Amino acid sequence: MKASRSVQPPETIGVRVQFQDAKGTKQMRVLVVIGLILLAQFFWWFADSDHMGYAPLYWALTFSLCYKMLRMLHEWYHYVHVQEPILPAVPPTAPPRKVDMLTTACPGEPHAMIIATLESLVAVRYPHTTYLCDEGNNPELKAVCERLGVVHVTRTVKKNAKAGNINNALQQATGEFCVVLDPDHQVTPDFLDQVMPYFEDDTVGYVQVVQAYGNQKESFVALGAAEQTYHFYGPLMMGMNSYNTVQSIGANCTFRRKALDGIGGHAPGLTEDMHTAMLLHAAGWKSIYAPVVVSRGLVPSSLGAFYMQQLKWARGTFDLLTHVYPRLFRNFTWRQKLHYFTLPLYFFSGVVALIDIVVPVASLLLLEFPWHLSLPEFAVHMLPVTTVGLLIRYNAQQWLREQHEPGLHLAGGFLRIATWWVYTLGLIYTFFNVKVPYIPTPKEGHVKNEWPLSSLNLLLAVVCIGAATYSMQVPGIRGPYTKLMATLALMNAAILLVAVVMAQHKLLNQLRQFLWTTPPLFSFKKWVDNRLVAGGGLITGQLRRGSVAFAMGLAILHTLATAGFVLVQWREQVGISDDYIWAHTGSGGLRTGVVASGNPLPLPIAPAAASVGSGLIVWGKSPKASSQVVSLEIASGATARLPVAAIEEINQRGDIPMLTWHATEGSTGNPSFQRQVIRLLKHENQLLLRPIIQAPNAHAYRAAWQALVKGYRATGDTTAVWVWTSPRPDSIASYFPGSANVTWVASDCGANSSGDACYIPFREQVAAQIEMQSKPILLFVPQAQSAASAQWARHYGSRYPEVKAVVFAAGQAQAANAGSRQARIPAPPSP
Repeated sequence: MKASRSVQPPETIGVRVQFQDAKGTKQMRVLVVIGLILLAQFFWWFADSDHMGYAPLYWALTFSLCYKMLRMLHEWYHYVHVQEPILPAVPPTAPPRKVDMLTTACPGEPHAMIIATLESLVAVRYPHTTYLCDEGNNPELKAVCERLGVVHVTRTVKKNAKAGNINNALQQATGEFCVVLDPDHQVTPDFLDQVMPYFEDDTVGYVQVVQAYGNQKESFVALGAAEQTYHFYGPLMMGMNSYNTVQSIGANCTFRRKALDGIGGHAPGLTEDMHTAMLLHAAGWKSIYAPVVVSRGLVPSSLGAFYMQQLKWARGTFDLLTHVYPRLFRNFTWRQKLHYFTLPLYFFSGVVALIDIVVPVASLLLLEFPWHLSLPEFAVHMLPVTTVGLLIRYNAQQWLREQHEPGLHLAGGFLRIATWWVYTLGLIYTFFNVKVPYIPTPKEGHVKNEWPLSSLNLLLAVVCIGAATYSMQVPGIRGPYTKLMATLALMNAAILLVAVVMAQHKLLNQLRQFLWTTPPLFSFKKWVDNRLVAGGGLITGQLRRGSVAFAMGLAILHTLATAGFVLVQWREQVGISDDYIWAHTGSGGLRTGVVASGNPLPLPIAPAAASVGSGLIVWGKSPKASSQVVSLEIASGATARLPVAAIEEINQRGDIPMLTWHATEGSTGNPSFQRQVIRLLKHENQLLLRPIIQAPNAHAYRAAWQALVKGYRATGDTTAVWVWTSPRPDSIASYFPGSANVTWVASDCGANSSGDACYIPFREQVAAQIEMQSKPILLFVPQAQSAASAQWARHYGSRYPEVKAVVFAAGQAQAANAGSRQARIPAPPSP
């Protein structure tokens, strides 16, 4: 129906819309501050060059991590500004404004849906005129319009898609305000009553209300598509109220004609609603988001419809970012500049999802790892950030608009990851200026399986499973980092497979029928649903009330732990050398060395058995190493004496000595020898101890080693570094004396094995034992040292990041000097 134009009452002039913080905003601000502190601590720890592994994979995963953190910060920014507008009071005597309500119709759209929308528009109580913008000039719809009193409008020159269709109708409409609705959105009779009072503020250019849906249960795709909108139409749009960036959505938006006409009508494009909002904000108009559900529409229920919609949005928003945003930049406020830059980046999640999928696969196939860091330490720093982030997200669900909306939203997450290639295609199309036609999103779902559209994700899932399987089959690479990458690959495969299944509507309907017609399964499902409903409210209330206290306690504990960690690091940097840190942890660059033939030291050292090795090991410097290490092999009988002079000279030269000696089960506690070692430990910079214990069985061996270490610690010494070599390379776990009694694990390959042939079986045994996985590895290699040894060692250390020292056998030049005696310890050869 039509209403006459009226003049604004004098008493309403100067009205300004007021806002109020939503309930729970103050608590949210406290949570976000805690989250920011934890996030800063995490990045302070993470930004360490020592954590860098294989550079291409490292930077790819770091980029992905930073993107996710920035998206989280973007959400937090909205949470702390959530506001609700206060509906202005309009005097009862004020005449109604003249309003036009417009919806569209395109060929192929269901007539029943369009007719239902027209009937709901006519039923709106506030005086208005209803228009149908019919692109097809359909006789049936024209007859319906005559029956309902709706103005039927069509056009012959069809350009600019939906925007052009609306603008054509606006040339005939004479209202002071206009409402644009999609043909699948049915409105409630009080729609305009909830909107028009905001326009008493003359600066308001448009008012947007919630876009709710009524077909979420039609399919899993529909559920996922709807879940992706809950958060946007809840706290995010409510946060936009605070800095005047409320988005105009293609449906349910009411415009002031003066504002709309001032920018030339609806802006054309694939995302004409966002384009229109940008122009109105650049022109200085105010926008309002009224968080009320006064209409309900249809969400895409098939994968094809959803992909079509998302490709259109991705291509459209990237186009606005690259072409429209720079042109309007200086007309925006600084917060609007930030908003219109970050909003389109949501669709960059396609590239990030692809990175997350590809990196674990590439890592497993290349045998390269992106990060070289302690996995437990990573968990300690990452877990508080993740926990508080989830807690913040959970608290933000109090601002969702309908009771059924809170939850984990797993369907929406799976569907977003599965759409990676569509979002990426939208970005590629933008770079190459590929045009995407404006096609209305299909409104009817078809109960069929959508295997072709799922084939790419299915193939990618198979690749992830194949890479994980390969990593478990290749000998020698089943370390903790490999297991982590394999786990990530399998998790990605599971997500992709779930998304694939979500699109097989016929298959799921058959499964649903089976469950519903099987009494035990149906009864169990009903019992679970009832328990969740019964306990959900109690858990929700308790968790929300205690969230601040929990987050604060977690932050305090983590801060104290981080402060302690920083203090320890500071003390190490100030009072402890890099050699000490490397010797105790393996942290730092990989060091290489060579076993020298003969006994070049004029010292009283009893010769050791030939099977154990030679008497001198010279280590070369790595780019990060500050010292070389010399290993002295001695006998430890009743008359054993330490080469004190040699050890002192090694230390004075700034190098690290390592003692290797033989001991039987009963002689491990030689008091005289022990006192000599303890005295050295007190006066020298650093000393590595490598006892070779002979025992009849594994139990006796472990007991002897533990007694030896315990005896040294009983004297008060805590600085000894214990290098353990298993007496049985084929039974490492049986002889391992415990993590607390070992600093390094050494692999002695012997004279007849190549490096890989020896180390791969050894590594498999080490990887299977949690206690040994954190220990640095000292690797003895039987190959002779050569000019390429340093490069070989670096490659070996990159392939096996746990290897922190590699020792080569004597070369020909060293063998020629066997048996010679020199007055001083020879300088190490250049690597």
